[in-house]
Formats: sequence, structure tokens, C-alpha cells
Amino acid sequence: MKVVSNTAISLDGRIATAAYEHQAIGTATDRRYMSVLRARADAVLVGGRTFRNWPLPLVPDEGDIAQLRREQFFDHDVPPLLERRWVNAVVTRGDDIAPRRDDPRVERVFYRPSPGAAGLKGVLADLGRRGVETCLLECGGDLLAQFLAARLVHEVYVTVCPVVLGGRGAPSLVDGEGFSHARAPRLRLLHAVPVGGEVYCRYAVV
Repeated sequence: MKVVSNTAISLDGRIATAAYEHQAIGTATDRRYMSVLRARADAVLVGGRTFRNWPLPLVPDEGDIAQLRREQFFDHDVPPLLERRWVNAVVTRGDDIAPRRDDPRVERVFYRPSPGAAGLKGVLADLGRRGVETCLLECGGDLLAQFLAARLVHEVYVTVCPVVLGGRGAPSLVDGEGFSHARAPRLRLLHAVPVGGEVYCRYAVV
């Protein structure tokens, strides 16, 4: 299974303020590109905190994709959306509130895996049995750190936004316990596309 992540970050690498105000820091173009990445995936996976902040179906928006097609923004094609279904997976350590809205295109599943690589591999194995070939991570820094530590991520999409949030303890692209220099994941830049004040980066995990 191919696992990719997508995150919009501030110039200093934050994804929210120190007060955990999870407001979009990217422009409308960034949100449209998120629809493209969702369209290329079979499942969108988030953590419990992300789900509580946004308990809505995570599916691509056809209008967003049509707009980016007109702008010729893509690096490659987007599959047709008609009669598509997506899995929305939530990895959590506790009880979560119910979804705010149902969508007939969405199968929602909740996981409470054991800590470590084995637990995350079990999540991906179950998604594979559900027909998922590409899983898109839209999770926070703690969960992304776990996936990276388990060597389960193949590509990382990052939108660098022209804003500085700062703040001691503010959530960032990757949190958790951190990596030693020797064990830090290494990435190879595949492309970097500036659009307005944002830069859209795609990396392969080496």
C-alpha cells in the first residue's frame, strides 16, 4: 500500500497556534489541491484530535478539481470521481464524537491500535482488506511522527504558507519524541511549485 501525507505548514513549520487554534493557514488553492490528493487516494486517515476538530466527511470537491484543471496546476492526472467511494479512517486513543454528517461515498472506520509500528501496520493491513491501495494521511504531528518512525510513509506533500505562528509547544508538521540525527527520515525533493505566496512541495521518503 502506498502511504502519502499532506499538510499545510507555516514558514516556521507549525500547523496550528500554541493554543491549538486549528484554522486553515493555506489559501483556496491549497484547499483545492487537497481535493486533488484526496481524489488520488482510496482512504483518508486522521487522528482523534483532527477528527474532533473536523468531524465531517473527507472527500474531494469536484469544483475544486475542475478549477485546478483550468489552471493546469497538476503534476499528473486525477481519476474520475463518479461512483467513487472513500474510506475515512480515524486512529484514536479515546472515545470520539459521532460524525457530524454522513456521505454515501464514505465508509468510516475507527481504530485504537496498540502503540508502535505493529499497531499501525495492523491499521494499514485492515485498510488493505477494504480495498485501499493508496492512503492519504491528514493527521497531526504526533501521528505522522509515528508513521514516519515505523517507516510506513512513501511520500510527503507540504504546502509552505507565508505566515509565522511561533509559540512554545505549538503543534508542528512532525512532533512526538523526535529522531536522532542518525535515525531521522531522509527525503528527496520531487518538485516545488510556487503559487502566489505559497510553495507546494512533494518529497519521496528515501
